[in-house]
Amino acid sequence: MVTAVTAQLDPVKYEMFLHRLWAIGEEGRTSLQQVTASPIVSQGGECMSSFYNKDGVMVLACSGHLRFAAATSDAIKKLIEWYADSPGFFEGDQLFFNDPYIAGAHTYDMMIVKPMFHAGELIGWLASSIHTADTGGVMRGLATEIFHEGIRIQGLKLVEKGEFREDVFRCITEQCRDPGYVGLDMKSMITSNNVCSKRYLELVGKFGVDFIQMAGEKIIEDSERMARAKLRGLPNGTWASHAYGTAWDRVNGGVQPYLVACTMTKQDDELSFDFTGSSGQMTDTTNSSWAGTMAQLAVVLTDFLFWDVPWSDGKFAPVKSSAPEGSILNCTFPAACGGAPGVGVTAKMAASECIAKMLYAGGQSDDINAPWQGIWYSGGPLSFYGGHNRAGMVTAQGLYDGHGSGLGATPDRDGVPCGGNMNIPSGGISDVERIEMQYPFLYFTRNFHRDGGGAGKFIGGAGSYRMYMIYGSQDTTVNYMPYGGIPEGAGLFGGLPSGVGGTRGVFHTEGSSIIERLKKEPYPIRPEQLEKEGWGTVKHSPEMLGRSPLPEYSIVTDFAAGGAGYGDPVQRESWRVVKDVRDGIVSVRMAEKLFGVIVGSESFALEEKATEALRARIRKERSAAASHSGQTSSLSLERKSAIWEPFLQFHETLEVAASGNDLAIRCSDCGHLFCGADENYKSYSSRVVESLEDLAGQRMPSGEPYIGEFHRFYCPGCGVLLQSDVVCPAIAESDEPYQDFWLTPQ
Repeated sequence: MVTAVTAQLDPVKYEMFLHRLWAIGEEGRTSLQQVTASPIVSQGGECMSSFYNKDGVMVLACSGHLRFAAATSDAIKKLIEWYADSPGFFEGDQLFFNDPYIAGAHTYDMMIVKPMFHAGELIGWLASSIHTADTGGVMRGLATEIFHEGIRIQGLKLVEKGEFREDVFRCITEQCRDPGYVGLDMKSMITSNNVCSKRYLELVGKFGVDFIQMAGEKIIEDSERMARAKLRGLPNGTWASHAYGTAWDRVNGGVQPYLVACTMTKQDDELSFDFTGSSGQMTDTTNSSWAGTMAQLAVVLTDFLFWDVPWSDGKFAPVKSSAPEGSILNCTFPAACGGAPGVGVTAKMAASECIAKMLYAGGQSDDINAPWQGIWYSGGPLSFYGGHNRAGMVTAQGLYDGHGSGLGATPDRDGVPCGGNMNIPSGGISDVERIEMQYPFLYFTRNFHRDGGGAGKFIGGAGSYRMYMIYGSQDTTVNYMPYGGIPEGAGLFGGLPSGVGGTRGVFHTEGSSIIERLKKEPYPIRPEQLEKEGWGTVKHSPEMLGRSPLPEYSIVTDFAAGGAGYGDPVQRESWRVVKDVRDGIVSVRMAEKLFGVIVGSESFALEEKATEALRARIRKERSAAASHSGQTSSLSLERKSAIWEPFLQFHETLEVAASGNDLAIRCSDCGHLFCGADENYKSYSSRVVESLEDLAGQRMPSGEPYIGEFHRFYCPGCGVLLQSDVVCPAIAESDEPYQDFWLTPQ
């Protein structure tokens, strides 16, 4: 919607302003990265510079951490509501905020907002945001309520009328384990705001305040107009996705699985997300406030749907969302929510699967990505360390190799290995040398994670895996959670949600004698070498304490998330699988198990005849599998014998077909008719329940069995794989497969 006022703007000046505002945001973001002490910020990119109108509506965000920009809108609106009259806002003020129940995901998401004045009048706001390593409180993994998670500030003037408040600064930073570290993070945000405000006021001087304010409103209006236009170009319907995760059950002990159920409905130029059916809030930190969930949903919409729409709050205007209060996505105060980013990843994967399927139905295959950041199992040693490094400096920070996650596959190419993090277009991972300077680690390797991407006709990008030894520290600890035993992710059109390989664990060694061995022998570079060659033995305590010591000379192995696969793995061209094996991305075992391709274990050559025979047998066995309903079609013989024409291709191998006014779902490969257009095609598909242990060939490092399983759905006519659902029987309400598509909006 274009108003009469913004329609009068000079289009050339407007484009100049828009591009200059983006450049200012980028200058602010990179300035912040030059000052910060955090590797997650300076190299990982977890920061943001963004601009808001005088009411707190986001005008534009740069290419930093997208979650931060959307969350800051909520913070500014609350600051206006609470403090406009007292103490009021004045030129030169900068206010600190980090309450995750108002804005952001957890207390570690910090923002400093600055009101912008011209001639004594408030004309807008700008903000810088950052992820800091520590906010005081208990160490990561130990909290059970928000009060344990360190400082939680709802707006304090860190800079007042241009004067830095040393008293406020000290009161905040001295609550943290490394005040200098956190203090530099805070000063980096002030620096960014100073850079952005100076450049912004230069724009005011060049274009005039009236033009600047109208141009900001036009960005917001254009975003909404373009978002609604994009939605109108897509078919109406409802899509659903289920994604799982696990938490630590602090009441009963052990692992607690949870479900994120996402139902997305598109009607005309509006989109809604309903998370009804998601699990209740957890007893540990694995929760997200509604503010945190909304910020995560903003990331998904920006990355997967509205990437080509200006990054302002306008693009969210056509979107509505809801989740039951007290659920894992809308936890009730004072639940701990330090693990909210992980919960948010689960929600993002579920939402992105729905968006991808809607885009496919709309014929926009160039925009489709299978979900990112799927992981085979969670738990074990995670990413947040305590203790001291070799120089005696406090180590109270995370290791963010997870920024090197694999990207999801597309309809015509594989996902990018170690391609990035969906939150941060400009993100990255720290150099190993810098990590070794700050942490008590010696890296053996960091490389592509074999079998780390989801299998499919096109495979998801593999994440990284790493192996490092604790060195020079006697008090290193890490947050340590029960092993999950369930894949966390969602695949697309039969693709697997994640890779199946890797080991996340702590291996105890013989101690300092390992140093002499390392001087004489090649060091291990793959997890399977550790026990096989006698370097160490995996250790897991059955008693969960939230954190675990890492003895000096112990070896930690870990892997980052991979991208989900796209399509039926058995449809992947054999030569591609052979290349994957030679490149070290896929193992010989998984080439056969998942792709039906026989590759010589030593020659790495394709055994063509054996592969053809294996794939033919796989398709035959698939077609013969029983359906959940006991039938392969709900249509009568009369309806089956009618003449059917394509109506809507909503899936790689499924379409809605029409016979007059009658609509049904059929296989576009072989023509098999499943059911009516709004029925559940899965109920009439051949179904195979697959053991995760059989698939992986091993249990988790703790020796515990998996708690999830794969439910695979095939076309009874031709055996093509339609969908690979993750299911956790322990919390599933029934054995009935969940429905993931309705032609008629529900």
